[in-house]
Amino acid sequence: MLVVCLAALCGVGYLYMSASITVSPVETIASDAVSQSEYYQTLREQLESGSFTGTLFSQARPDNPEKDVFYTYTVQISNRSFLPAEVVELQIMPITGDILQIGDPSEHTLVSGHTISLSATLLTEKQLHNIRELTVTYYVWGIPFSAKLTSQAQP
Repeated sequence: MLVVCLAALCGVGYLYMSASITVSPVETIASDAVSQSEYYQTLREQLESGSFTGTLFSQARPDNPEKDVFYTYTVQISNRSFLPAEVVELQIMPITGDILQIGDPSEHTLVSGHTISLSATLLTEKQLHNIRELTVTYYVWGIPFSAKLTSQAQP
């Protein structure tokens, strides 16, 4: 019984120690809000009606597309472990002046040995820099993990 217990403990320890989920930035795309005025207006209407899906960072509402910009951050997540990563999510850490992050309504699962790309879109004031800290959160066997990285748009 002791040998079986030790073998099980070693097996779980090996699975835990060999779990390797890596996150790397792929690209950041800037898009002027004026060029997406219909989408910008849709966001305004969703905020007014209370049907917006995402994270509102400030009480400021999008009111002038000429002073705002969309940044879409994309990261690549690779699962090199034996266990699936569940409820994988990308979050943007805001700075003062950020307005909102558009939500992703789908639940992402990263199976063992696969790679996925996740994107998150930020609406912010045009005069702000585009360097943001990104946090990827996921669960393995119900235990939460996170990875942080910094990304910016290339000139």
